[in-house]
Amino acid sequence: MPGVPRHRFKAGFDYKLTPKWTFGSDLIAASDQIFYGDEGNHDRPLPGCVKVNLHTSYDVTDHIQVYGLIENLFDQQYGVYGTYFNTELAQEAGPGEGGSGGPDPSLKGLKYDPDNARTITPAIPFAAYGGVKVRF
Repeated sequence: MPGVPRHRFKAGFDYKLTPKWTFGSDLIAASDQIFYGDEGNHDRPLPGCVKVNLHTSYDVTDHIQVYGLIENLFDQQYGVYGTYFNTELAQEAGPGEGGSGGPDPSLKGLKYDPDNARTITPAIPFAAYGGVKVRF
């Protein structure tokens, strides 16, 4: 089934370092998945991935908590969604910025391949968040 990995594994834990301080981690793994639009499974699938997240929180009072979260700890680069685009419409999009039909300098080395209609949505890179929760 396109867009759904055949195998998915999730595991996590939370550990109370003190009565007020909690630390935890999550591991998320998924196998290859078929691109949307490739219901016949003719093309190479979107590769599987493994991601590790960390989280912590500290209860300052019964009503105030500070927390932190790290997404994609090891900065794994992978796609979360794959589909196809219309190559004819992309070809009609126009020439590069120079107007000469040459490569668009904003692409920074990426090359357009009119025979490859695959497009991938990248996953979130390494990210760190923090905040305060207030309960009334």
